[in-house]
Amino acid sequence: MNSHPKVYYKTIFLLVLALFLCNSASFAQRYNFRQYDIEDGLTQSQVTAITQDSKRRLWISTLGGLSCFNGKQFYSYTKTNGLNNNFALALSLGKNDEVWLGTARGLSKFDGFRFDNYAQTKEWVGKLVTSAEGSVYGLSSSRIFKADEKQITFLNISKDPGENVTALKVDEQGKVAVAILKKGVFYLEKGRWVGHPKNDLLKTLVITDFFTDHRHKDKFWLLTGEGLYGLDPVSIRQYVSGKFTAIEQDAKNNIWIGYSTGAYYLTSNSMIHFNGKNGFTNNAVNAIFKDAENNIWLATDGTGLFRYVDRDYVLFDESQGLSSKIVMSLANGPAADEIWMGTYGGLFQYKAGKIKEILIPSKIADSKNINFLYNDRKKNIWIGTVYGGLWCYNGKEILPMALDRHSIAYNAILEDSKGRIWVSTNAGCFLLNKKTKKLEWVSKQFGSTLLESNEGEILVGTQDGVYLISTPNQTKALNLPQLSGSSILCMAKSGDHTLLFGTSDNGILIWDRKSGKMKTLSTQQGLASDHIYSLLLDQQGILWVGTGKGINKINIKDFSVLQNQNEPNLLVECNQNAILQHNNDIWVGTTKGAVVYNRDHQVQATVPPYIYINSVTAFPQNKGRQNEQQTIFSTDELANTATLPFHQNNLNINFTGIFLANPEGLVYQYRLIGLDNKFSESISNTSMNFSSVPPGKYTFQVRALTKSGLPSSNTASFSFEITPPYYQTGIFRLFIFVLIVLLILLAVYIILNLNERKRKLRLTIKLEEQFKVRKQTAEDFHDDLGNKLTRISVLSEVLSSMIDKDDTEKRSIISKINDNVNELYRGTKDILWSLNPKNDKLTELLGHIEEFGKEMFNNTNIDFRSHIDLGGYDGKLSLDVSRNLLMIFKEAIHNALKHAKPGMVVFSAIVDGETLKITVQDDGQGLDPIGSMDGHGINNMNVRAKRINAKLNINSNATGTEIKLAVSLSTLMRLKNV
Repeated sequence: MNSHPKVYYKTIFLLVLALFLCNSASFAQRYNFRQYDIEDGLTQSQVTAITQDSKRRLWISTLGGLSCFNGKQFYSYTKTNGLNNNFALALSLGKNDEVWLGTARGLSKFDGFRFDNYAQTKEWVGKLVTSAEGSVYGLSSSRIFKADEKQITFLNISKDPGENVTALKVDEQGKVAVAILKKGVFYLEKGRWVGHPKNDLLKTLVITDFFTDHRHKDKFWLLTGEGLYGLDPVSIRQYVSGKFTAIEQDAKNNIWIGYSTGAYYLTSNSMIHFNGKNGFTNNAVNAIFKDAENNIWLATDGTGLFRYVDRDYVLFDESQGLSSKIVMSLANGPAADEIWMGTYGGLFQYKAGKIKEILIPSKIADSKNINFLYNDRKKNIWIGTVYGGLWCYNGKEILPMALDRHSIAYNAILEDSKGRIWVSTNAGCFLLNKKTKKLEWVSKQFGSTLLESNEGEILVGTQDGVYLISTPNQTKALNLPQLSGSSILCMAKSGDHTLLFGTSDNGILIWDRKSGKMKTLSTQQGLASDHIYSLLLDQQGILWVGTGKGINKINIKDFSVLQNQNEPNLLVECNQNAILQHNNDIWVGTTKGAVVYNRDHQVQATVPPYIYINSVTAFPQNKGRQNEQQTIFSTDELANTATLPFHQNNLNINFTGIFLANPEGLVYQYRLIGLDNKFSESISNTSMNFSSVPPGKYTFQVRALTKSGLPSSNTASFSFEITPPYYQTGIFRLFIFVLIVLLILLAVYIILNLNERKRKLRLTIKLEEQFKVRKQTAEDFHDDLGNKLTRISVLSEVLSSMIDKDDTEKRSIISKINDNVNELYRGTKDILWSLNPKNDKLTELLGHIEEFGKEMFNNTNIDFRSHIDLGGYDGKLSLDVSRNLLMIFKEAIHNALKHAKPGMVVFSAIVDGETLKITVQDDGQGLDPIGSMDGHGINNMNVRAKRINAKLNINSNATGTEIKLAVSLSTLMRLKNV
């Protein structure tokens, strides 16, 4: 609205005076209200206050308790649930969506689960508001108080001990204001109460409600005990007297006033009294509330809750004066502001907001069964009845027009471009002779609709397609396969070449005569029904379609169906050819009355719906134990990510979409992120079940959509995680892997251990056998070889005694034989010593070498010394090791004696850590490197050292020779007899 404020106020003032004083505010039309009462679930029918929470749920206080409404269902809370008294009088929402409730027993607070009742007030709390900061203020016994979580505190604004607060209000910005008797209006600003600048004018009024005009900020509206007042910068004015109860301003800046008998609705150019005669109630209105979707709700005293439906149409039916709500036909009346309506209960006139019957001068009862009304070019009104005759109103009177044909049903009429009147009846198609008032038969085709083409042809819509009458005597079927067999109920023209046919079962057939193309428009493209009763192309290029299940609007440019953004399509069955444009109004005759669409009416832009999740239930698949093992998450628990065990992987998720303007028109789309990232197709269910959800992290999301596809302002979500069973966890898998590795290692260890035990067993057996063999060999060798050597030695001595002393040559041979026998004996002695198992110890070996050294240097000038310190160690050696060590150091001692010419030879053996070190050292002249290397002794010593994994170092110079062998004790002990 862009009207000047002064003009606006003047218009309102004149309207109020005219409509109240002249008592002409009653309009003969039915307005759209949706009523909710105890039959719908409301706690009690005397509603006292309304508010709305952040989830868009309405909270309604009644004299029977508290109700919560989500658009589809009411939930009730009474004294049984903990409320201090069922007489609930006031409501307000706290900052955390808690409901503050004023009752006949004081103040209560409801957090969604339990009531907290405040003991400081025991009297009626009649008004509650919440400031922008979240503070709650209320009225009790005309005193204002402030409530917090623990207590309430009474305030005194004017410092008058007898202060009487008559009104409490909060504006859209959350500013709190009060009206005090004989003091005026005060606002709470930054913790201080500031008086209205016009309090000198206001303090004389008993103010019960007030607000600042949203459109004109300098306009202040007040309700008092005397009536409606308006305060502007210049003056205060009483607009009208009356017992008003509440005042509110809607999103269009129009004003709603609660009254003792209904409500008043003020716009810049009209005022409507809503009452029982036009769709509302005659009961008093206690409160008016504008919700987040800009719907207006009215709390009534005894008839429940009403929602005003801001539709672009109104309905005329029996409640406005029609004798029958079946409106079969419509026509413009003789006057410019007049509409005629034909029903099966007579002919009616709508004029100046009133409906009255027009009598047809006939004694035939069937003359009240009006089938069609038609305006010709001379503004005559033709009236066709079912077995009641054909009539015409010429501006003065209604005259019969077919004197010879009364007992037929007149279905359709048409005045062609030549001024001829065509009439279609159940007996065929006729031309009317205006002079004789007789019908001249043209064709036998029974037609229900007539149309003249741009070429001057008459088209007759029949039960079997369309017939074309080119001359009175020539009738032929319109040869279009799509029309053959179809029942044609209505026809219309669009442009120069396009014809539209409304059928009973195939929707609208669109025929372009120039191109010959045929197009079908049906429910698949968005029509309410495929049963088409009426077609009208208005002056603005919109095709209006009356169907068997509602009324559609079609953009004629592309033949797209225009969707209703807010309310659902009106579910009515339209009547045949009962459609009319009158100025900017489209009138449609239906079986529920005459529906009138105002093209200038602007429906408030649709606010998107809101959606939230009510609860989530997780349960196992085992139906027998579902109740025992199920987990239920309430609304306040849904914000956090839930963790569920793997066996509770079946979920039921309940959600609610709130669209108070059209709750039945909501559909939903959902997705479960983690399984599918795409939203589903639209569904109407408000719960979803998910079965056997695999372990993982998920987020369930759901959104609501209106019938026109407008998505909700938010997407409700719930995140949860299903933990895998222990045998699917990474730790368990790692444990299994480690266990398998350990088992493999254990198996390998067992196998190796068994093999080692077998090897040791075999080795033990072999060593035992070797021991026996060595012992037996040593004994046998000693007994056998020793005896033979002794015998040789004895025989050589006998032989020597038998040879002459001078025979030196023979004696020399015998001496060599004895030397060889002695040498062989000594060698045999070492072999026998080695073969004896008791000599396998390290100490025995070193002792034997020591004895060998002493024996070698006995009877010589060489000093032989030994030093053995094993630190208490005495390991057992294998035969091979013992033999090789013995041979190495016998060779070393022998070399020292034979080649070094030493004065002293030292043999030593010590254990240094884990290493055995054996040394033969002399102070002789040293070894000849070339000669020594060429000999077999040194080479054999190196070979033997490598054989037992020992390190042999030979250092020789002019000062002496050192032969040193180092071998690891662990290596030495590992070498066994094999």
